[in-house]
Amino acid sequence: EGLATQLAPLGIGVSVLCPGFVRTRIGESGRNRPEQYGATRVPEPGTPTAMLVAMVDEMIRNGIDPADVAARVLAAIRANELYVFTHPEMRTEVEGRFAAISTAFDKAAVPG
Repeated sequence: EGLATQLAPLGIGVSVLCPGFVRTRIGESGRNRPEQYGATRVPEPGTPTAMLVAMVDEMIRNGIDPADVAARVLAAIRANELYVFTHPEMRTEVEGRFAAISTAFDKAAVPG
């Protein structure tokens, strides 16, 4: 976001991709882990961590097609859009984040 303002005078556009779940192999990224860092840790079956990993893996498997994300990104770059969202259903979550940020600003404006 900061780069967008800095680079605009140079005619360089910046886009920030904010994707939801996309059918990628990101859950298998350990396959690229350099040997010097040791084996990828696998959570103990049945633990909360393992259940969370399984849930995220399922959401990725059911995510949108990477080609759809690529098309959206290309369109955004061509239109010089700063923000590129892929999942409109995540609007509520983003609005919640903005509300929390706004509340924090309100607290900053009030003397101790």
